[in-house]
Amino acid sequence: MRAGDLAQPYPSVSADDDALTAARQLVRERLPALLVLDPEGRPYAIVPGSQLLRALLPDYVVGPALASDMTAGDIDLPRALHGLTVAEWLPRHFVPPAVGPDTSPVQVAALMARTHSPLVAIVVAEGRDVRLLGAITAAGLMHHFLGGP
Repeated sequence: MRAGDLAQPYPSVSADDDALTAARQLVRERLPALLVLDPEGRPYAIVPGSQLLRALLPDYVVGPALASDMTAGDIDLPRALHGLTVAEWLPRHFVPPAVGPDTSPVQVAALMARTHSPLVAIVVAEGRDVRLLGAITAAGLMHHFLGGP
């Protein structure tokens, strides 16, 4: 079994898409991360949901002491994301963890562990072109290693 065999279709957004629409997609589809594609359809970034939340919080709130003084009502996500593109929302450029279809599942797991990413893109390079085959989630990989549900 190789990465290409484990790859599944995964929802993606474009770096130029509306950030609020992308956030709603993340919530609606219960995605562990956003898979962001560049204009040519190549992986541009894979950003875990936790890092997307971090990008929306003021620096002073990230510390546990100050966060305890705030409530969910203090965070206005629609206002924070209004007018931003996905690329503008990204906390920093996340190099997308990506591998070819012949990569072993253990190598995919090691890449997830090294990059702290719950998702790895599976790509095929054809000359200078890179085509997205799908993705493997951490849950999908765990399912593979467990041998069933």
